[in-house]
Amino acid sequence: MKIINRLRAMPVTIVLIGINILVFGYTALTGMDIWQGNGGQLLHLGANYWPLTISSHQYWRLLSSMFLHAGFFHLWTNMIGLFIGGFFLEPVIRSGRYGCAYIVTGIVSDYMSIWYHQSAVGVGASGAIFGIFGVFLALLTTPLFRWEVRKAFLAYIGIFVVLNVIAAVVSEGVDNAAHLAGFLSGAIMGYIFFFTLTGADGERLSR
Repeated sequence: MKIINRLRAMPVTIVLIGINILVFGYTALTGMDIWQGNGGQLLHLGANYWPLTISSHQYWRLLSSMFLHAGFFHLWTNMIGLFIGGFFLEPVIRSGRYGCAYIVTGIVSDYMSIWYHQSAVGVGASGAIFGIFGVFLALLTTPLFRWEVRKAFLAYIGIFVVLNVIAAVVSEGVDNAAHLAGFLSGAIMGYIFFFTLTGADGERLSR
């Protein structure tokens, strides 16, 4: 019952996951390789690319690219991260703040991604997901949560950060610019959100 109640308290996360899956299904129906993706097709569908997004003023790509993925594994890992982040954070900060954080950090990270990689085609929700974890980490450093709760989750976030640093070092194709921008912008939003939350909100983390 506790898990069911938790799922009911994270509607934005579930909707976002559903949209990402539906968009991926659509890209597959258009003939895109579901395992590796295709840069040309993704670009046609709304991927992020400096000459189009910025130079040609197609700013909508900063948003649309957040819902496109270059293959099933890309989608799967991102949706797992989104579910975990939403499972814990959305019930605490509520759906409005959560949705705002996802969109804002996603746009910031997508801009930084193409600013840093101006010749690359960018897709994926990872920047926004890093933003969600940035919000979570920032709030964990505040008195919003009881210390015993904070201690456990700080360890969890620490592991998440360490694993992603390792992945950034050993893996090719990891968009570190997007991840870092998403995480830092999320942390800033987390500290802003802190002043709009109460102790009762913090208690929902451990329920």
